[in-house]
Amino acid sequence: MTLHRRDYFCCISLLVILLMSRVPLSADDPLDLPAPKGPFVLLAEERSRILELFQATSESISPQGTLELIYNFASKDERLGEDWSPIPTGQYGRIGQPVRWIRGAEGGVVGVLGGIYFADKGQWIHSAVWQQEVKMDATYYSFCGGSVGDLFAAVYGWTKGLRRRVGSNLGSQVMRISGVKPAGGIGKPSEIIFREPVNFGFELKDGQFSAQRRGRTQVHSSSSKFLKKLDSGQVGFVWSGNIRCCITKVTLRGQLDLDWAAKSIPDLKTRLKEHRASKGSR
Repeated sequence: MTLHRRDYFCCISLLVILLMSRVPLSADDPLDLPAPKGPFVLLAEERSRILELFQATSESISPQGTLELIYNFASKDERLGEDWSPIPTGQYGRIGQPVRWIRGAEGGVVGVLGGIYFADKGQWIHSAVWQQEVKMDATYYSFCGGSVGDLFAAVYGWTKGLRRRVGSNLGSQVMRISGVKPAGGIGKPSEIIFREPVNFGFELKDGQFSAQRRGRTQVHSSSSKFLKKLDSGQVGFVWSGNIRCCITKVTLRGQLDLDWAAKSIPDLKTRLKEHRASKGSR
């Protein structure tokens, strides 16, 4: 009986010690601090609502906000143009527009079934706003040979009115762009060859802009000459010179600016506000 009583008190003493070890010694002890809140994660319903904002051929978005949009313009699905500005005129629309769908057998000149036709000079901007981490790839065909000073660039623009612009001129140059005209760049311009398909684009990541051609970086820069006051922005195309060409496919992938999406999704706007408030209170 004495042995049992001693065992009983030993068990009680051990329990007290274990409970005390779980109590922080002071308010400064790390165990007393609330666990840090993780990054914002999109709910399934929010991801679905975001994808409803686009008319791409293929769409996906991760819980962390990485968005991928693929536009197969060779399909001749004119709904795809609704995500871009200006919306391309139809193949039977008014003649003389700088952005339009390829007409009839016109694509046979360069061996494609369909696509978006560009001429003279202009700009074509996608509606989405991205964080400073986005990649753009396009497939390009020229209806004519090039001339010195020609520009056809995949661009990233930011600030009000997208006044600041940096572009990848057919993947061979990094260009600072003013409106639709080149304003200085690095790299050697590539020759524009009739009918030859060119896969080109850019990648913006970690404060560096890379001009890419056939999947490889040709030239890059992180200089403020090209990326001054870099901020969230939009992507698209800018062209000028002796341009007669078409784009058959575009792929966009990067971190979507959720504040932009939240303007169309009230519940997302509310959750973002609450998330930021909870982080700010810590």
